[in-house]
Amino acid sequence: MMPHCPMKFRYVRGWLPARVRILDIGCGNGSPSVTKRWFPGCHYAGADIQRYNLSEADLTALDAYFPLGTDGSGYNAIPEASYDFVILNHVIEHMADPKPTVAELCAKLSPGGYIWIAFPSQRSLSLPHSIDETLNFYDDPTHVYVPDVEEIANLVRENGVLVLHAGRSREGFLTTVADVFKLGKRLMKKLVTGKFSGRGMWYILGFEDHVFGKKPDSESASRRASKSA
Repeated sequence: MMPHCPMKFRYVRGWLPARVRILDIGCGNGSPSVTKRWFPGCHYAGADIQRYNLSEADLTALDAYFPLGTDGSGYNAIPEASYDFVILNHVIEHMADPKPTVAELCAKLSPGGYIWIAFPSQRSLSLPHSIDETLNFYDDPTHVYVPDVEEIANLVRENGVLVLHAGRSREGFLTTVADVFKLGKRLMKKLVTGKFSGRGMWYILGFEDHVFGKKPDSESASRRASKSA
């Protein structure tokens, strides 16, 4: 059975070239292998402050790796205007001030390239605390910045990226219906045990927001410039 497509890939499926160049910021937890499964012909470049939870298969799947510093250093080694898809999937909430980094990464997009930025929503501040997977923003002690979806959308727009969609990440209808039943069972268990499992509850409870954008290709940029002239 085909694995469930990760949310970060759903908006770009069918829009990327076979030899797509992908830059993944925060490439731990098996991301290289997962990405190569969905985009087998891609050039996959990972960037992170450490090689976290990567198997031998993940290390083999890395076509390029850029070490980053916790002080925001290392991004200048990543080539400009070179990637068809830049991913920041649950990264910016770990940065005290992610705005300079997001601006810098917009410049790594090639013309016509897409960017995906996902992060805990402001709703997550009031979600139940979870005994396993992070659900409340403060379940993860390394979360230091509460992103605002409008602020991040404006930031990428100011850096030359068209915002195609910004807001709450949602599952499809059938998955949402199934999650409603799962949520009911979890809440009943919480009444008995006092503990709540947030595993798999991100989308039904609105834990994640995202900003998805596209850098204009040269032709569309020229058209816009001629209209404004």
